[in-house]
Formats: sequence, structure tokens, C-alpha cells
Amino acid sequence: MSELLHNVHSIFKNENGFLSNYNKDFYNIPLYQRGYKWSKKQVEKLLDDIDRFTPSSGKFYCVQNITLVPDSNGWFNVVDGQQRLTTMVLILSALGEKEMVNLKVKFPHNSIREKTNSFLNDFITNKDGDDVLDLYETWEDLISEHPDFDHQDIYYIYHAYQVINDWLNDLDDKEEFKAKLLDHVKFISNYIEGEEEERIFGNLNSKRIYLDGADLVRAILITRVTLEESKNESDIKNIVRINERRVRIGWHLDDINHWWSANDVQTYFSAWIKIGSDGDIVFDIKKNPINRLLSLFAESEEKGALNLDFIEDYESALELYKKINKLHNTLKDWYNDKEIYHYLGFLFAQTRDKKDFGFITIWNYWRNQCSSRLKFKTYLLKLIKKEVFGDSTIKELFEESKNWYEGDNTTLVQILLLLDIIQVNNDYKDKLKSHAFFKKGNDIEHIFPQNPQTIKEKAGFVKFLLKYDDKLKAEELLLDYDKRKDEEDYQIELDLFIEDYTRDISIHSIGNLVLLYDSLNKSISNNPYAYKRKRVMQHFNEGNYIQPHTLKVFARYFQDNNTSGLDLEHWTQEDITNNEKKIKDTLYNFFKTNLKDG
Repeated sequence: MSELLHNVHSIFKNENGFLSNYNKDFYNIPLYQRGYKWSKKQVEKLLDDIDRFTPSSGKFYCVQNITLVPDSNGWFNVVDGQQRLTTMVLILSALGEKEMVNLKVKFPHNSIREKTNSFLNDFITNKDGDDVLDLYETWEDLISEHPDFDHQDIYYIYHAYQVINDWLNDLDDKEEFKAKLLDHVKFISNYIEGEEEERIFGNLNSKRIYLDGADLVRAILITRVTLEESKNESDIKNIVRINERRVRIGWHLDDINHWWSANDVQTYFSAWIKIGSDGDIVFDIKKNPINRLLSLFAESEEKGALNLDFIEDYESALELYKKINKLHNTLKDWYNDKEIYHYLGFLFAQTRDKKDFGFITIWNYWRNQCSSRLKFKTYLLKLIKKEVFGDSTIKELFEESKNWYEGDNTTLVQILLLLDIIQVNNDYKDKLKSHAFFKKGNDIEHIFPQNPQTIKEKAGFVKFLLKYDDKLKAEELLLDYDKRKDEEDYQIELDLFIEDYTRDISIHSIGNLVLLYDSLNKSISNNPYAYKRKRVMQHFNEGNYIQPHTLKVFARYFQDNNTSGLDLEHWTQEDITNNEKKIKDTLYNFFKTNLKDG
């Protein structure tokens, strides 16, 4: 990674430079590249940015990346970055460094670009000839004498060179600007071997770039942290220590990236990240999982986006490194604390209003107001209680005959998840899997089935009633189902019968509702309780995940511990009522114990 960044002087100089280190002579612009087309605005922005930049403590200005593929004929093919590279040649030529850049960037011979090559290297970078602007003050003067130069590439190169000279003429100290440009302006040299350059070019232009923001952050930390720590000492012992420190920082960053690459970690923190990256450098969280940490770090610093400027703005790379490491260690600590893990997982996945809640809310409380781990957990629980119950008490929320299913059932899902968390915190050694905090893939299942809507569903419901209710075994309306199911009058009569039968059953009570993964839910929908219980237990015993509260409900945790008296065949209104009461009591006791209120 130490070879990722190269200053402008290294990119172009003849001895011990980037080219000579790889036994190459120049940078070739392949035919598949689009022509040079930088506007006056783009050229002036680059010059202004470099001029405003003040190098200090190892800081540098980055011109972004050039992607290079070696050619066996003695040059690098420039797959990406030719506009930046060519513009730098023009700037250095205008600053009097023509010998350094002459013939360092070439365009293919025997092609339409041959004239571009001639114009750049014979009329602009040639130190032995007159400057093109001295010979031709306007574009019209140039093409009137050289009509073969009337190409788009040359048009833009000529005018860019004109803009650069005009800009430099207004500069107070050209030599100071040139020194800064050569030593403190750097390219990210993305050197790629063993791949077909046309495919690389296609990937770059479809945004599938090889370089990622994490690579650059790594390079900055490795180079600048050790530079700050070394205090510019140059004895051999110190140089060895610096190199060892660089290796350790590299290993440490690899270790951080490895931790963030775990699937459970990535899923867990996915809901935490609210900001993206902007600028030319992309911080791809899929390519480099450490970018999740960097995104949260940017948010902890109250930035609206993660970008290279934010990283480079730090006066001290050592401070930057320590802050990123501190954040990583804190998040890892939270992740490993079972209660904090569950409370934060709930809040980030289930909070309705994401505008007023985010990582910065939690982080500011932790670093500014939190005096102990217990106080932090209490703070999180208060947020959870406010999110689930609002300004209501638990008793008020569990009002009589409440319909928990129809309409917005967000609160229902939150409570069922909270019951999972309470049980796991108390009774389980392991934590909930990170995917358990999200409703995605979960269905709300009625234990006592809903009133059937389709003919197929009604057939199953009729069989259920005939089999499991002794009072209905001789019910003529049900016995006639197969014979009369296609009669419209019969279907109306059956609907009325089912409505009357279920009128006293609290179908949409929270005591009759559980969460099940949709694949299992679809396979047991509208079947009787005995069948559902058998399938749920079978699914669990086969090693599949069942939500802890769901498992407890089918195990009838709300009944007496004497299992010999359990009715494993039927699910009644009494069961629904008892289950709802148990849920309410569990929540009340949990908050009373942990928050000293109900």
C-alpha cells in the first residue's frame, strides 16, 4: 500500500521515478480512451484547489487515481485518469518543466491520435522549440497554418494550456506553487497486472472501479501516522521502528476489516448507517466492510457524507487513527454485550421516525452524558419504552378487545420482538441472530386460524371444526360441504355460521398472534393448532430458527408447569386470554424491574 501514492515529481521524473522503477518509458493513451476534453472550469478548479492547499505534517493534495496496465513494449497503458495526467503535463510545461514531461504521455501512432501526440510533444512539451502560445495567439492562427491539427483533442489541449498560462500569470510566486505541486500533490497509482485492460476499462466506466476509499484511508494512516510519530528523525534505528509501526498499523486495519466482514456484524449494523459517500472516491461497504465503520465515524463527527476531503482535513493523522480505533472498540464492545446488543438492535431496526433518531443520537449520549454502562442500558430501555408505548402505560395499551392485527401492526411486531429479547437476556446463553431484529421474512401468524376467505381455505376450516370440536361432529351444514360447496347460497350460510362460531374468539388479540418466518407460515396457514404446533416443534428440532417467544407460546409457557395436564390438541379462547395476560405481565415486570416503573 506504500506504493499506492506517488507525488507528481515521482510520476514524471527520469531517474528513480515511477516509470523507471517499473522499467517503463512513458504513459500511453490507448485508442479506446475518449479524447481529451477538460473545460476551462475544470482546469481552473484544479489549479485553485492546489493553490489553496497548504502542506503541513505530511498532508498532501490528492489528484485522485490513474489506473495503469503494463505493456510488454515498454510503457504503461492508461486505462483511467488520462484527463488528469494530460492536464498535469500541461501545467508542468507552463511552469518550465518541459524536459521532465516531454514524451512522458503519448498517443498512438498510425491513428487519428497521431496528430494529438505531435501537438502535445512537439508544440507544448518540447523545450527546444518556441512555445505554442508565442507562435499562435489564437486557435484560428494555429489551424490556419496547421489544418491537420483541427481535431477535438487538440482544440481542448490548446485551450487548456492557454487557461493554465493565463492563471499562472496572475500568480505571485510560481516557484512556490511549482514546489508544492511537485512534492505535495499526489496521484493514486492503481497498478494492475494480469488482467485484460479492455475489461478493466469497461469495469471502470460501469462504476465497478478497483480502487476504494478504504484503500486510500489505509495509505494515509500508514504513511502519515508513522511520519508524525517519527518526528522526522532519520537514524537507522528509527527507520526500522517506523517500518515496524507501519506493518503493525496495516495488520490492525486488516483485523478491523476482518471483524466487520462477518455476515452477522454486517447485517446488525446495516440499519445504523444513514449517510453515503460522495466525491470521486467511492467508499463501497460491500467491497471493504471497514467502510461501514468509516461511515459511522463520519456520522459521529456530524458529517453529512463520507468523503476523502473529510479524512484529509484532519490536522493530525494520529488523532484520526486513534478516534477510528476508539469507535471500533466501542462498537465491538456494544456488540459483545448481550443486553446492549439487543437494545441497540431493536432501536435501529424498529424505530419508526428515523429522522430524529440515528447513530449520532446514541453516540453523543455515550460520550457526553453516560457515566456508567448501567446508565447507558437504562437510557436505551427508556428509548425502547417510549418507542413502543409512547405516552401510554402498558395497561392502557392492552385495552380490552384491542385489534392488534389489522391496520398498522408495527407496535405488535415491536412487542413480539421485545418479548424475544426479554427471554433471551434471561434464559439464553447466546444472543439473537442479527436478522431477528427485522420483520423482513417474518409473517404474523394467527394461532387460532382467521376466518377463511377462499373455497380452499373454507374446506380446511370445515375439516378443522369437524375434527376438533366434538359439538360440531354432527353439524349438517359442515357435513354437506363437499356436496354443496359450489352453491352461492351455501357459501353465504357457511360464512354466517363461521362468523357466529368465532364471534367469541379474540382472533386478532396479541394472545393469538406470533411471528413465524414466511416459508414456515405458508406451510401451516389456517391449519388447526395441533398441526401447527407439531410443525413448529419439528422445524425447531431440525435445527431451524424459531423466534423464542413463538416457541414459548406453542410450549404453553403461560400454563402450569405440570405438562401432563396440557391440552396439546386445542387452542381456545381461554388460552388466548391467558397468553395475553402473560405477555402484559412480562412487559410490566420487565420495565418495573429495570426502570423502576411499569
